[in-house]
Amino acid sequence: MTAFDRYRALLRKLSTIRARYPQGGSPEEDAVLDDLDDVWSEMSEGERAAVSSERARALGLAEPQDSASPPPG
Repeated sequence: MTAFDRYRALLRKLSTIRARYPQGGSPEEDAVLDDLDDVWSEMSEGERAAVSSERARALGLAEPQDSASPPPG
């Protein structure tokens, strides 16, 4: 399994954990977040870009801007 595949699997696991523990702060959630950091550092820039939207949704971050789209306004 590639780092990209492992990262996506961890994101799905995180979503499942957060659904079970909506109040947050579970030890299992903390462990998955640590694993996500480790795997993130193994991924290439291209892999990071490919998973950025999925990552933002799972972690509750602002959606990344698509660099190919024109600026608003």
